[in-house]
Amino acid sequence: MHKQSVEKQVSEELTAYFEQARQAKCPPSMKQNLYAKVGLSGSAQWFKPAMAFSFVALCSLGLVWHNQHQQHQLEQAERDMQIAMHYMQKVSEKTLEDTNTLGIKPGIIVPVSKSMSQISMAQI
Repeated sequence: MHKQSVEKQVSEELTAYFEQARQAKCPPSMKQNLYAKVGLSGSAQWFKPAMAFSFVALCSLGLVWHNQHQQHQLEQAERDMQIAMHYMQKVSEKTLEDTNTLGIKPGIIVPVSKSMSQISMAQI
């Protein structure tokens, strides 16, 4: 129980310290030294953020263009699929007589039936 009260007291002290530190203003000399250490000089402060913003803007535009290009390809594929499915439905709706009037039916069925009749006649 004593350990918890010590932890609570330390936590309260740290919270109070950081609140006071947050309210204190940074002196201008300290700010200039910090800028010098980071590598930002007063004259070219705008250049690096502008470059970063330009890079982010270009990347965003590239992603938007890529997304639109992919969307266009997807729409084209959907249209092609709809055309193919419509064609397959039309073909499957045709009856066997419509599709085989002069092709398979006379070429295979009639000779097979003639040969079967000859085989059956030969057995009798």
